[in-house]
Amino acid sequence: MKICNYGCGQKAKYQFKNSKWCCSKSFNSCPAMKLKNKESNKGRKPWNDGLKNCFTNETIQHMSNFRKGEKHWNYGKKWSEEVKKKIGKGNKGKVITEEQRIKQSVAMKGSKNPMFGVKRIFSKEEIEKQSKGRKLTISKIKKKYPFFSKVEKMSYNPDKPGEKEMQVHCKNHSCSNSKERGGWFIPDKWQLSDRIRALEHPEGNDGRYFYCSEECKNTCSLYYSRGNDPFKETETPYTISEYNQFREFVLERDNYKCQYCDEKAVHVHHERPQKLEPFFALDPDFAWSCCEQCHYEKGHRDECSTGKLAIKVC
Repeated sequence: MKICNYGCGQKAKYQFKNSKWCCSKSFNSCPAMKLKNKESNKGRKPWNDGLKNCFTNETIQHMSNFRKGEKHWNYGKKWSEEVKKKIGKGNKGKVITEEQRIKQSVAMKGSKNPMFGVKRIFSKEEIEKQSKGRKLTISKIKKKYPFFSKVEKMSYNPDKPGEKEMQVHCKNHSCSNSKERGGWFIPDKWQLSDRIRALEHPEGNDGRYFYCSEECKNTCSLYYSRGNDPFKETETPYTISEYNQFREFVLERDNYKCQYCDEKAVHVHHERPQKLEPFFALDPDFAWSCCEQCHYEKGHRDECSTGKLAIKVC
């Protein structure tokens, strides 16, 4: 194995005309030569140091007007089809490295880009195709934002089955478009992006709820809380495993049937709200099984509605 003759101690790959071997294509690229050049150039002033104020106004004007207005040698030249084919075949199958790509991107920046200042007019069909390709669907959201899809329920508008128009629930519990009343509304893209950011971002505060109108937003008590639950920091007198055991006991006792409509039960309703009376949260005599719809429509209403319990502090 041949070692670099310039003092870096690495394996030599290239041989120069002076019969010396080097680790790089140029001896100046050798690590040892780089250190040597760096030390020798310490304290040395650049060649153009102090030349900023040495040019007169006439010299500066002459330099700016030099070759101004001259046409390039290939200005207006049109290539024949044979030449175009030859040029096309020249780069066929050629692999471009990352360094070449960076050089090309730097060379085509700004006014050097052939598309600089050119405005393309898109047809309505092209705009519709582009909007459909960028449109967020429920399947895309579930893959990209799993936590958001668990918190918020989504569905497609049944009136427009082919367009895949997404709809969500309004956060105001008294609204007809809320989850408690089984309603839906179609949010705009800004509402959707703000809610996703509030849930998925590490610095999010679980805010930016969905509201179908300004009236629902202003009348909702949760809007002013900004996602801050007054009971969030309070300690519960039971553990999660104890609560899960209590929940399974109630569901098995009621044979997994809703006590309101006899449908399949997935929730356990507390006669005495957990936030107001936490010591009765594990008492099965004050709890019964119910489905999701009945839990909000019949279990949580009037003074025990979810919105009023969320802001109530004892």
